[in-house]
Amino acid sequence: SYRWLILAVTALTGFVVMGFQTTGLSVLFSEIADSVQLDLIQIGLVWGVGTVMGIVTTLIGGPLIDYFGTRRSRITLCFAVGITSALRALAFDFGTLFVTSFLFGMVHPVLPMNLIKLNRQWFAPNQLGLASGVMSAGVAMGLMLGSTLSATVLSPMLGGWRGVLIFLGLMSIAVGVIWLLVHPSGETTSDQRPNVGLIVDNLRVVMRYRELWVFAVAAFGIVGLMRGVVGYVPTYLREIGWVATDADTALTVFFLSSLIGVIPISYISDRMENRRVVMIAGTFMMSMGVMLMFFAGSTLWAVFASMAVAGFFFDSFMATKSASITEIDGLDMTMLGSALGFAGMIQNISGTVIPPLGNMLSTIGLNVPFLLWSASGLVAMTTLIVTFKRKRSKFL
Repeated sequence: SYRWLILAVTALTGFVVMGFQTTGLSVLFSEIADSVQLDLIQIGLVWGVGTVMGIVTTLIGGPLIDYFGTRRSRITLCFAVGITSALRALAFDFGTLFVTSFLFGMVHPVLPMNLIKLNRQWFAPNQLGLASGVMSAGVAMGLMLGSTLSATVLSPMLGGWRGVLIFLGLMSIAVGVIWLLVHPSGETTSDQRPNVGLIVDNLRVVMRYRELWVFAVAAFGIVGLMRGVVGYVPTYLREIGWVATDADTALTVFFLSSLIGVIPISYISDRMENRRVVMIAGTFMMSMGVMLMFFAGSTLWAVFASMAVAGFFFDSFMATKSASITEIDGLDMTMLGSALGFAGMIQNISGTVIPPLGNMLSTIGLNVPFLLWSASGLVAMTTLIVTFKRKRSKFL
């Protein structure tokens, strides 16, 4: 029964260190821009540097998690995220903010892989979807409350954006201390010390698994869809005449809908013979929700309905995808970090490339980017469907 305590702290980690840290920064950008004199391009560079760094660090972080174990690496990551988060509060111009955000982006994207592997270590397959769902619910709650509270509640309470970033850093360190006390020592780890040759060799092994490619490509489409929509919608709604509070509420609807759906849908995936059915349904719903944004115009109920449909399956898709990767037939537990690192690299490439491609289409029409992001979700759905009925094969 101790695994349920582990899961509770995992959800807390998702809430504080992953979710709140992400949207907690994004809603502070207007305040930060006024303080250190940033323009829109510089804001975009600061926001995107973490995703770019994740392309590299997830590849390296996976084998490091395998070697050092989930306990030691997770405690270290929580401390590192806390320290680099607080360092951003010391920025006095674009250069210092970019460098500190660069350091933050080196460690923050690695933590989700650790939590995914932790769930696989503590939960049986018939509970793995639920465990992943609870973890994702923590992340979703952090994303929702981070976008709601950071600028309007925490910033006035803590004396501005610098106080918020220091507070979030201290909270992440506190989570690391909790893990130090809660997670028992002693676990099976890889006996091969990580180096460039080993990382390359591990990637060659895990890249031979066909199912890993399927899930990575599906995540590529969905992460691109989510990053594009979440980054564009507030600005888009302001441009078409919405007031700022309503525009920000649209994102809250997205994350709230996702939070409502994540645990029950993830639990359903445990009861099904193939989690891919849930993933196919989710990619279809997300694509249709984003497509509806193209037609919604400035009608409030239509926009909120579109965001609710688009968001309902997001966190459950990510939870089910993560559980599915850990269950790939023949994938050794000591190689799981490398497999998750490869999938994380693909996701971060998507988060870096797909959103700006959509933004470029705004010169044609402000609602046109939604077509690209909807198509990105349909690519994910098609990938899952065309491989669904093929004869099961472990390797490519």
